[in-house]
Amino acid sequence: MKAITRIRKSVSILANRINRKVKNLSISFKRAWQIVKGRELISRISGVTYGTRQRALRKLEKYNAGMINVTLQHEADNAYDVNAIHVMVNVGSGAHYHLGFLPRDLAELLAPLLDKGIHLAARFKSVTGGYADRETRGALISIEI
Repeated sequence: MKAITRIRKSVSILANRINRKVKNLSISFKRAWQIVKGRELISRISGVTYGTRQRALRKLEKYNAGMINVTLQHEADNAYDVNAIHVMVNVGSGAHYHLGFLPRDLAELLAPLLDKGIHLAARFKSVTGGYADRETRGALISIEI
């Protein structure tokens, strides 16, 4: 029963956020249900070229994606975006790396869920790029609501 309540709460929060742009509550709820039923969102991580994040991505390439732990944290006091969600990763009990942020449009939807205490399970999918025609690396994660 708790799972159903959590799902309904997630859908309501997402629908209200979507409705801010769509201005049609019916369509907003349909899209929210599609997101929740899909269970898994695949997203890139923004800001991976800042500071030493490229070095961290090179280190992460050596590991199997299942070994990398991902934590999403809402950073409400962020000066540039009140919905900012930063992505932290670590391998086992090793050092934590701040890889970057969720894209702004996705963070706008998911930040209220984190604020309401709804757990978002995030998994590391892969490191992208890093080859001859694209030396800059990126990263993909999956998020389950």
